Amino acid sequence: MKSLKKIILSVVLTLVVLIAALLFYIYSGWYDVSAMNEESGISKWALETTMDNSVESRSKNISIPYLNDSLMIKEGFEHYNEMCVSCHGAPGKEETELSKGLNPPAPYLVEDAKNMDPREIFWVTKYGIKMTGMPAWGKTHSDKKIWAIVTFVKKLPNMSAEEYEKMENTYATMEMDEDHEH
Repeated sequence: MKSLKKIILSVVLTLVVLIAALLFYIYSGWYDVSAMNEESGISKWALETTMDNSVESRSKNISIPYLNDSLMIKEGFEHYNEMCVSCHGAPGKEETELSKGLNPPAPYLVEDAKNMDPREIFWVTKYGIKMTGMPAWGKTHSDKKIWAIVTFVKKLPNMSAEEYEKMENTYATMEMDEDHEH
């Protein structure tokens, strides 16, 4: 009986010391929250693993709609070009000042979208990712609009700079025509 009490007391004291050390670390200011330096080692692993597993587990039951609809691609381009390109890039576009300052860096979707599950792109676009600069577009966009963005994002890896520029020019011309009608 005495040894069980010793074990319980040891476990409780160990937890108290660990919690006290964690609180000391949090309140000490030792952790550098600057976006100038990337995480490394165990911190990077813990943050990336947590994010990857969180997104995967929350997105696995999402149903994927048909992703080859030309109207969805057009609408997705309009939203992507307006809201996403400055962080995630586009074919033929240089990195922006905004994207260079993000930590962790935003995925370069021109390349990375090829290997990304559409359900995960949808979930991240809708709900955002804490402490990364990725906003929750679900607060301002319907699921239908978010799926349009996903549809376009999945097309990015196969798109040339000329194709992207042509879409930009077409969209700009359509906007100018709409402005003249009003």
